[in-house]
Amino acid sequence: MMPRDLPYSFRQTGFSLIELMVALGIGLVMSLAVFGVLATSEGKKRTMTTANDINQAGNFSTFELDHIIDKAGSGIKTSGYVINGVPAPLFGCKLFASLSSTTLLPLGTISAPFVSLNTTLGGNYTLAPIIIAKNATTPGTSGQPSDALIVMSGAVGYGGIPQPFINDPTAPVLHLAHTVSIRANDLVLIANPPLVDSTACMIEQVNATFLNNNGLGYINVPPITQIVDLPLAGTRYKNPIGSQDLNTYPTLPNGMQPMAMVIGNEVTGNMPSFEIIGVGDNNVLYSYDLLQPIANNPQPLAEGIFELHALYGVATNANVPGDPGIVDQWIDPATAGYDYVTLENGTLAPAAQNLRTIKAIRLGLIMRTSLIEKTSVTAGPLTLFSDLGAPLTYTRTLSAAEQRYRYRVIESTIPIRNAILLN
Repeated sequence: MMPRDLPYSFRQTGFSLIELMVALGIGLVMSLAVFGVLATSEGKKRTMTTANDINQAGNFSTFELDHIIDKAGSGIKTSGYVINGVPAPLFGCKLFASLSSTTLLPLGTISAPFVSLNTTLGGNYTLAPIIIAKNATTPGTSGQPSDALIVMSGAVGYGGIPQPFINDPTAPVLHLAHTVSIRANDLVLIANPPLVDSTACMIEQVNATFLNNNGLGYINVPPITQIVDLPLAGTRYKNPIGSQDLNTYPTLPNGMQPMAMVIGNEVTGNMPSFEIIGVGDNNVLYSYDLLQPIANNPQPLAEGIFELHALYGVATNANVPGDPGIVDQWIDPATAGYDYVTLENGTLAPAAQNLRTIKAIRLGLIMRTSLIEKTSVTAGPLTLFSDLGAPLTYTRTLSAAEQRYRYRVIESTIPIRNAILLN
C-alpha cells in the first residue's frame, strides 16, 4: 500500500518550514524584547544603587568629619596667662614628639596624598585646633586641587590644667608647682608661655611607676607631702627630640613660667588626636594621625568623595577683651594671614592671633558615583558656598567625560566649640 493510500490518522503530520521560520522569528523578537527590558531594568538598578551609595557615603563622611572637627581644640586649655586682657592659648607652638625613640614630629616623610603638604611645611606642625590647607591635595580622579584639614585635640580624663614649672627641668624630671590630676603614663604637653614667636612644645610621657595618691597630687601619709617632681619615661619619652631639649625650658624672672599639661594617656587608650585629612586618588578620603602613624601611610576614612573644600568662620574681634566670639565673617583659607603656611609658622602676629579668631568651619563635599553612564547625566557646573557670594563661591565645571557620572553636593557648618569657649 502506498503512503498516499493510508488512512488520514496514519499519515505523518508537522509544521512546514515556513511555519517554523515564522515561529523562530517571533520567539527571537520576544527574546530581544525581554532582554532589552532586563538590561534597561538592570541599568536603572545600578544607577539607583550607585546614587544611593554616594548618598550613604556622603552621610557617613559628613558624620566622621563632624565628629573630628567638632572636638578640635578640646582638651587643650589656655596657658592660664592673660595677655592684653585676653586669655592666652598655647596655640602656635612647634610640635616635637617621638615613639619608641623614633622622632615623629617634625615629620620626615609621608605618603600620598599629603606629600606636597608636608614638603611645603618642611615637616613642621604647630599646635592648633584646626587649620585648612588650601589646595594641598590633588586627587587623581578629579584632577583639581582639594583642601586638606589639620585637626588637633586632646583626650584628658579629667582636669587638663597647665601646671607651671617652679625650677628648671633636670631631665627626665620636671619640677612643677604640683601634680594634681597627673597620673602614670599620661602624655604631657610641655610648653613655654605664649610670649615669643616660634616657641616649642614637646609631647612626653609620665613614668609608669609615678604614684601621686590617685591623682590628688600629694602623699597622704603624715606629714602630708605635696608631689612636685614629675618623672618622665616610656615609649613616648625622648630627650632631646630633634633640635629640642627639655633643658631649654628655663624658669623666667617675670613670673610667667613654662608649663606642663596632660593631653591624654596611651595606656588607657585616651590618645590625643593630631590628624591630617584630605582626598586622595580613587575618590577616597584619607586620614593620617601624626602621633600614631602606620608606616607613614595615610589610612582610608571614607569613599565616594570627589573633592573637599572649606572656609573659616571667624570672630574678627576675638582678640579684644569682652568679645563674645560670635562668627561675623567667612574667610577663604588662601587669604593672607589665614593661609596655612602663615598659621603654621608659629608667630604671635598674625599666626597665634588669627588662630584664636577661628570659631567654625564651613565644609563642602562633592560626591561622585563610581558608575559611568552611557550618556551625559550631569550638566554642571557644581557649586559650593553659593549663598556667600562670588568671592567665596566655589564652581566646578565638568568635562564631557565627567558629565557621565552622577554627583551630590553636601555642605555643613561645624562650630569649633573649644575655641568659642576661649572667649
